[in-house]
Amino acid sequence: MDQPRGKDSFSLPYRMGFRINYALLHVMGPAYLAPEADPRLRAKKEYERRRALHREWKAHQRSVRHGRA
Repeated sequence: MDQPRGKDSFSLPYRMGFRINYALLHVMGPAYLAPEADPRLRAKKEYERRRALHREWKAHQRSVRHGRA
């Protein structure tokens, strides 16, 4: 399994940008939107998707390193 890159990356700059964007949307974003149109929910879902992919990759790396693949 290759390390996630590009639109699937969970790099430090992505995580910092997510936190800043999420905080700004909380303070200056729309008051209320339906869940499917809420930019904060969309950002959070994308963050969770990337984090899950990253964790899956890390688990695979650990298993390869310990000879369990």
